[in-house]
This record gives sequence, structure tokens and C-alpha cells, in this order.
Amino acid sequence: MATFKDIQLLRTTYLRGPSVWTYRPVLEVWLDLGELEDYPSNKIDGFTERLTAWLPGLVEHHCGVGHRGGFIERLQEGTWCGHVMEHTIIELLNMAGMPAEFGQTRSVSQRGVYRMVFRCPEESVAHVALNQGHALIMAAINNQPFDVQAAVEAIKAEIENRYLGPSTASIVNAAAVRRIPFIRLNDGNLVQLGYGAAQRRVWSTETDKTSAIGFGIAEDKDLSKQLLKACGVPVPEWELVKSADDAWEEADYMGLPVTVKPYNSNKGEGVSVNLNSEAEVRAAYDEARKLTRYVMVERFVPGHVHRLLVVGGKVVAASRGEYPNGQHDPRAKVVTVDCTDDVHPEVAYMAALSAKVVGLDIAGVDLVCQDISKPLEAQGGAILEVNGGPGLLMHLKPSVGVARPVGQAIVEHLFPSEDGDSEGLAARIPVVGIAGTRHNAFIARLVGWLLQLSGKRTGVASSEGTFLEGRLTQKGDNTNWHAAHRLLVNRLAEAAVIQTSARSILEEGLAYDRCQVGVVTDMDGYEALANHDIHEAEQMTRVLRTQIDVVLTRGAGVLNADDAQTADLARLCDGQVLFYSLDASNATVAAHREAGGRAVLLKGEEVVLVQNSTERVLGTLTALRPVNGFEPDHAALLAAVATAWALDITPELIAAGIKTFDYQAA
Repeated sequence: MATFKDIQLLRTTYLRGPSVWTYRPVLEVWLDLGELEDYPSNKIDGFTERLTAWLPGLVEHHCGVGHRGGFIERLQEGTWCGHVMEHTIIELLNMAGMPAEFGQTRSVSQRGVYRMVFRCPEESVAHVALNQGHALIMAAINNQPFDVQAAVEAIKAEIENRYLGPSTASIVNAAAVRRIPFIRLNDGNLVQLGYGAAQRRVWSTETDKTSAIGFGIAEDKDLSKQLLKACGVPVPEWELVKSADDAWEEADYMGLPVTVKPYNSNKGEGVSVNLNSEAEVRAAYDEARKLTRYVMVERFVPGHVHRLLVVGGKVVAASRGEYPNGQHDPRAKVVTVDCTDDVHPEVAYMAALSAKVVGLDIAGVDLVCQDISKPLEAQGGAILEVNGGPGLLMHLKPSVGVARPVGQAIVEHLFPSEDGDSEGLAARIPVVGIAGTRHNAFIARLVGWLLQLSGKRTGVASSEGTFLEGRLTQKGDNTNWHAAHRLLVNRLAEAAVIQTSARSILEEGLAYDRCQVGVVTDMDGYEALANHDIHEAEQMTRVLRTQIDVVLTRGAGVLNADDAQTADLARLCDGQVLFYSLDASNATVAAHREAGGRAVLLKGEEVVLVQNSTERVLGTLTALRPVNGFEPDHAALLAAVATAWALDITPELIAAGIKTFDYQAA
């Protein structure tokens, strides 16, 4: 059997946002099959059998056939190895616990070269999966041994290294269901939900609503108990002690059994419960003292320990901990039993009150009682402590019982849902995306100025720099992902205008998942994109449609009706469409008006807003000049006016804003 040379990985590009492929992050890989271009899968002896033996899950890949086993049929009929590598990587990701779900492989104009993409939310994981998939397919092609499990473990290890913790992931996943965008702000669990001034931040189960004072009080078990007791919350008798002698004296006074723990204990560390002798108390004191300056002796309350999760003043989940063999070691592995539906209203009230007294918006309230379905006082139950940053895993994956939608509850707390908000609008600021080449910096800056005048603190990222509230904050060409990203994480930005380019879409993807207004001025510039296999003007549609594909259903696309290829993007827009044209008799605009659509036209020297048969003169070209006398390109002026109108800025403000716009090209 002939030995084939390795498929060459010519280049890899991680596209972080919406791109020509999909709305979500993907790794794009350029492959050179070399001599394998002449050897589809059915011409390599034993290849399909070896591959499917290693990856039996490939039978679940429908591929383009549309049914189970579809990809296997393609293998048997003969498909090229770039396509096979795509499915190999996807299956390895599936086996590692990160379903990829999406992939595509397309040939380019150079023989034997393909562009392959697969979806993966973490770049480093994508690269590990690529390397393992590449090695696996070459081993299958050349009939060499390969350790599939080791490959899967390597991917799992990188997932563990890079992926969000279960609590944060549950919140992010719940946000995604409501189409609320998220941005990871560090390598850990600090995540931004939403954009600009509308954002909220979460770090595991702490939020930017979580009081630092409240968190500090929760950590001080003595202080928090004092506050709870003062508000009528039942808590067990306790005392702080500074020596083992004091610990035994207090325990003897309270009466055995007792609990001994650090006054700022965390996750049961240093806690000893159900102590029934002087020796046990003294030993427990020594253990607790290793962790903290002060030690707490607390009357032991018999019963089951429960954790109630309070979010925004409401109990949203409850779990009962059951120790194996009846032991009461808080460090032992506990069987968690969901008991949310059993919580008595009086118990829920006490838990919510406890969180409120301490000052936490999200809290894990620990209490002990015999029966959670009965009031605490009647059975001698008590609140043990209130914890900030509570873990959610016990509610997401209880040992017994049903999982609770705690991530959803936290997202609802941060962004109270409104009827009809299916696109996460509560977490969004107005985002305007502008693509093309014709005077787009002027358009971006004028639209930013008009948004600023409408009362929104606005950021603009353009080829003339980045501006916030009209001030230049970053010089140079800022039509890239990083500049847009900086605006979207800026808590001052109440609106963002982002100029982009075809190259940025191809090499980075958009920085935002959706926008309120998407503008495409033209399809120029294909000549500079040969390295992306763009050789004809017609190919630009696939690239620049990305800007229109991401328009919200309540948003609008603004298109140049004088360019037929650009105007044709209207069919792809989920929102309204506004055309602009220098030709008052433009046939595309005429048909659009008949259908009730809006447009901005130049009639002689007049800029006119039209909808159906209604027309409104905004002003003449002479009157609509920036304050410094700059004479803008007429089409660019119409594009900016149409964009502002799409943003529901009033015609009066648009006209006044243009006249007061002090524009100087940077």
C-alpha cells in the first residue's frame, strides 16, 4: 500500500463572530491535499473501514444527505479528504463533550486546495482538535496505528483548561436562549452579558449587582449572625472563642453536641459538627484555628442541612444534603436531593429575608431542619449561614430529583424579560454596522454625531479612528474586530457605530452578533482580496451579505439602490429595508415604495424622505452642509440620512445635526 504525504495545513484563521460561514465562531483552515486530490475516500484501500471503526459516531452525521448514516454513504461513494477531515474533527469534539454541530468544506480556484471550517467556541480548543483530527485522518489513510482515546483526552484537557465553570456556563447558556450576547473578559469566569451601557457582568454567581459590603458581611459569620438575629431570623446560639479552653467552656455551657468552625469558613473547610466530647471540641478548635484568627462554637441543630438559592429576593431552588451512612462530616461527599417543590412558604420567606439582611442579590442560604415543608420555628430549625457566590452545580445536577433552571433565574434577575423581546433587546445598545468602501468613515462619524445629539453617548470605530462622544480616543484605521470589541465592552457607550471592511469580515468576523442597522454602500474592492480566493465582483455578495444577515428583526438594512448587486441584499434582511438613491426615478426604489418601504432620494438639489406616496423635503444640498463648509459626497450624505431615519431620529434633528456637524477627515 502506498504511503501518502500529509495533508498540508496552509493557514488557519479563527473567526470570532459572524462571517461568510455562520453566525458563530469557527476555525477556518486552508488545506492542500496534494496527491490525495486524486484519491477520494473510496479509492484508498480500507480507509473507510479504519475510520469508522475508530469513530463509530460518524454514523450519526447526516452530512448533506439529510439522514442518519448520510456521511457514511458519502465515504463509500467517494468524497475528498478535506471533507473527511471536517467530519473527523467534529466527531472528536463530540466525543470530548463539546458538540461542534457545524462544518463546511469548499474547494478554491487552486486545484487540491480547500477551505474547511468547523464551529468551536474556544480558539485553543479548536487548534487542538484540528491537530488531533489531522493526525487521525493521516493514520487512517496510511493504515498506521492511532490512539483515539488519547486524542479525545487531549481535547478534553484543553476544554477543561479554557471552558467556563458550570455555574457561569449555565448563566451564559440561559442568556443565549434569550439571544443575549456575551463576551468573555478574561481566561476565567468573568463574563459580560450584553453590550456597552446595557451590559451586566457575572463572575461565577457574583454579579455587578452584588454588594461588596454584603459579600464581606456574608464572609464574617459572627457579624452576619448578629444581623440575622436582630431581624428575627432563627439562628443557632453561638460564641466566638480565642483558645481551646474557651471553646470547651462555651461548648459545655451551651450543652453538647456543638459545631466548631472558622468564623469565616468557606465550603465546609475547617468545620466540625456534632461534637460530643471535650477531646473532639479541642481537636476541632485546633483544626479551625489553622484557617482563621477567630473560631466559632455553635449549638448543633439536628436535622438535614439544606441549601436554598435566593436570586433577586426569591427562592429559585433548594437542595437537601444527605451524608452517607448518617455521618455528619461537611467534608464528606454529599448526596444532593432536589427539594425545591417542598419548601414551605415561611421557610422561603426566611431565606429571602436572610439574603436581604446580609445584602446579597444572589445568595446560598444554608439552614438545618427535619422537614423543609414545615416552618422552621415549629421544628427547632435554624438558618446556619448566608453565602455569597454560591455554586449552582447541586441545582443543575442533583443526585436525586430534577435539575432547576437557575441560570435562567439569574439572567431574568439581570435582564427582566419583556413581552415580545425575543432578541435580547434589554441587553443591547443600538449598534450600526457599515460595510463597503465609499466614504464610509464620513457616514459613520455623521451617524455617530446624530446619535449623540439624540441623547445617546456614542462610540464610533472607523477608518479615521475611534471616537467616544466625538473625542478621538484611538488614531488610525480602526475598521477591525478589536476596535469594535473595545466599544462593545465600554460601559459608557449607549450606542455604537462600527465601520467594517470585507477583509475584516473574511479574516476576523464581526465583533457583534446582531445589529440594529446594517449599511452596505457598495461591492467594491474585490481586487485586493485574491488571497481569500475572491477574483470577481460577484463574489463580494457572499462576503458583504454578512452585514445584512446580522440585522435584527426590529432593525433595518440601509442599501445603495444605485448599485444593483448591493440593492439585491434586501432579500436577505430580517428587518426593514431603507434604500437611498441619487436617481429619483430608480426602479428598485419605486417598487419598494409601492410595497410601503422607505427611501431617501435626491431630487434635483433636494434631499427627500419618501414612504409610499408621502414625501418630505429634508433640505437642499447647500443647506445640508457641515458647519465647517465641508461638502460631503452626495451618496454618502443620503446613506447617513437613511441610517439616522432607520434609527428613528426625527427629520428635524437630522437636518439640524448635519448643519452642526464639524467634520474634518482624520
